[in-house]
Amino acid sequence: MPWHTIFAFLNPLLIGILQVKCQGATKSPFDTHREVMWTFLLATLVYCFAFAANMKSRSNCSTVYSRISGHFALLTGSLSSVSLFSIFLPRFPNEQLVILLWIIMPLIVARKWICRVCQKLCKSTSKATHFLVHCICRGLFLGGNLMEQPQLPV
Repeated sequence: MPWHTIFAFLNPLLIGILQVKCQGATKSPFDTHREVMWTFLLATLVYCFAFAANMKSRSNCSTVYSRISGHFALLTGSLSSVSLFSIFLPRFPNEQLVILLWIIMPLIVARKWICRVCQKLCKSTSKATHFLVHCICRGLFLGGNLMEQPQLPV
C-alpha cells in the first residue's frame, strides 16, 4: 500500500512543524483550531483501523474486503493529512479547503466506477434515442399515427 508510506512520513512531519510553530505560544492548536484537530485525530484513528484491516484481508486473500478497506484507509489518511495541513493556512478558507480537497479524493478513488456508470448511461441513452427516432420515423414515413387506435365494427 504505497499511500501508507506517504501518510507515515507526512503526518509526523506536519506534527513536527506544528510543534515548532506553536513553540512558546500561550494557546495550543486544540484551542485555536478545535474542529480541525479533532478531525485529524478521528481520521487518524479510523485510518489506523482501516490500514490494519487492509493488511489482515491481504493475508487472508480477500480481494473485495482488501479493496474496500484500502480505499477507506486512503480516504481517511488523506483527510488526516489535509486537516493537519490546513492549520498552516489562513483562518477563513481553512474549513472550506479541507472539505474541497477531501471531496476530490473519493472521486479519484472511484474514477473507474464513475467511468463505468457513465458508459452504461451513454449506452442506454443511445439505445433509447435510437428507438425513439425509429418509432417517429416509422410513424411519419409510413403514414401511421402512433396514437391511432383500431376501429371496432358498429
